[in-house]
Amino acid sequence: MKNKGIWLLQETTPEQLQRVKDLAPDYEVIDGFSDSTLNFPAADIEIVYGWSSAKSDFLLENKDSHLKWIQAKSAGVDTMNLSLLNEKNIILTNASGIHGVPIAESVFGMLLADTRGIKKAINQQTNKVWSQTESLVELKGKTMMIIGMGQVGKEVARLAQAFGLNVIGVNRSGNPVTEVSEIIKQDQIPKHIKRADFVVNILPLTSETTNYYDDSFFTSMKKGAGFINVGRGPSVDTDALIRQIKNGQIGFAGLDVFKEEPLAKDSPLWDLPEVLITPHISGVAEHFKKRLFAIFEENLTAYVAGEELPRNVIDYKHNY
Repeated sequence: MKNKGIWLLQETTPEQLQRVKDLAPDYEVIDGFSDSTLNFPAADIEIVYGWSSAKSDFLLENKDSHLKWIQAKSAGVDTMNLSLLNEKNIILTNASGIHGVPIAESVFGMLLADTRGIKKAINQQTNKVWSQTESLVELKGKTMMIIGMGQVGKEVARLAQAFGLNVIGVNRSGNPVTEVSEIIKQDQIPKHIKRADFVVNILPLTSETTNYYDDSFFTSMKKGAGFINVGRGPSVDTDALIRQIKNGQIGFAGLDVFKEEPLAKDSPLWDLPEVLITPHISGVAEHFKKRLFAIFEENLTAYVAGEELPRNVIDYKHNY
């Protein structure tokens, strides 16, 4: 048995498992997804692929642990003890980028459900009602503001331009992004928000973005504009959103994430006709295992060579 280990808690194909062994011949590779029994000294686990709090949190409490790198299986890592990881100098990489395609497609599924009357038609079909509308909205020529221009934001922007939307991208730095012709810094949102017919939240969750979308934000938007949240649930003040939907300030809300999940059965959101709820499924990716392993494989190649990890390293100063 080798004296340092790579613990695989994410499902891998036989080919992927062999690839890890080939890339890291000096490591014991433990398939923890197929076998829940850890037949290897926990203190000698150096790398974890696909962190699972229920299975692997105990490593952080082990004073003899040699854990150096965690490859998370999600883009959001706010549920992990980031301050402790930082204190222990453990590298954390996330799965940013693998959800870009499915989330972007979900965003446009939500938009079209509203603008083309599909949501209303589904409800009518349930009740066997034939009622044609004379007024529907075309996306072409409208303006979308995408708040959070990471990998998911870029994919949403790419599709938005294909639909003929004008896109305002928002990031922290204001640095140019290839996928959009107009980029603004986050603190410039108040100057431009009234231009947006649709606002899409893809911000990571931090202390600064918790309840970021509140009454003040919603009332600053164009009256009747649409709001889509595929970022993090706690970024939205739910009570404020409900108020602004009821008073007509927000014309449509497509919501995939919520402060508390599952969404409580007594939540007023269920009964608002302006709201489309999906149960945190926008990130479900058909090719999840393939895309996640590609990140891990590239980073593992660099790690074994003693180089800096090239992809998705979490900056503990910003917690994303």
